[in-house]
Amino acid sequence: MSGSHRTWRLGLLLAAACGVAALADEIRHNDVLYLDEVGMRPIPLKARFGTQITFSRGQSAALGSLRAGQTVQLIGYAEKRYYVQKPITLGTVRGWVDAESLEPLTLEQRAVLDQQCERARTIKPAIARHEVLIGMTQPEVLAAVGQPQEKSSSRTAQGDEENWSYVTYRYEPYTQSSFVNGYYVTQTLNRKVVAGGREVVFRNGVVTTIRAKEGGTQAQEMPPPVVVPVPVIIPQPIVPHKPGGKAPSHPGKGSVTPPKNPLTQPGPKQPSSDGKAQTATP
Repeated sequence: MSGSHRTWRLGLLLAAACGVAALADEIRHNDVLYLDEVGMRPIPLKARFGTQITFSRGQSAALGSLRAGQTVQLIGYAEKRYYVQKPITLGTVRGWVDAESLEPLTLEQRAVLDQQCERARTIKPAIARHEVLIGMTQPEVLAAVGQPQEKSSSRTAQGDEENWSYVTYRYEPYTQSSFVNGYYVTQTLNRKVVAGGREVVFRNGVVTTIRAKEGGTQAQEMPPPVVVPVPVIIPQPIVPHKPGGKAPSHPGKGSVTPPKNPLTQPGPKQPSSDGKAQTATP
């Protein structure tokens, strides 16, 4: 094997090793939508032409090459460069490619991703402030406030519900006196007491209710992760009925005769004292 060939193989192995190592400790950018953070699956996309998968968002060292027609999984969505993963011999490599080098997303996929990007502008600052908002997913709540002290689950007609309970504590001072060597010694100590907490209710994996206990925080509302458009029902036009005119007829239906009013219809003829018949008036 020639020296240049060995150098090329060594470089490929080192690049692959860097890509595999990046799986464990990768840098995540605030302006990139990572699909696993919002509960979305990777989106398969084919390469339109050959390009390089780079280690960083800039034109840095290449982790591997991508040929035209090869498929990668979109796992990070940004404006000009996508974060993708691709299986290789040693495992999986993750890196950045130009968005123009991959086939375009469908209108539906792009609409969902743009909506998630808009939502992330509210979610990410809340996670940094350790806040829980209505509409968060379970991974987002874990990123914001960590694991709960207690968990319980139930099944309702609306779906599966899960309750996460968080307890907050505070330290309050107290004094303690003791008899030491013939003297009373008073010490000021701190003890841990329950200050309050909150209960986070999930329905089908999404926060629907936040119950704040004494000393806890109040709930804040935000849009759910994916908004499903409500179908618009267009009402049928109503034909106005003119006084004295005919009522609009319904095609395919027989005419309906309104019931007679006994107060407005003439009654039966009754004989009079002179032998002539007369009509009874109500």
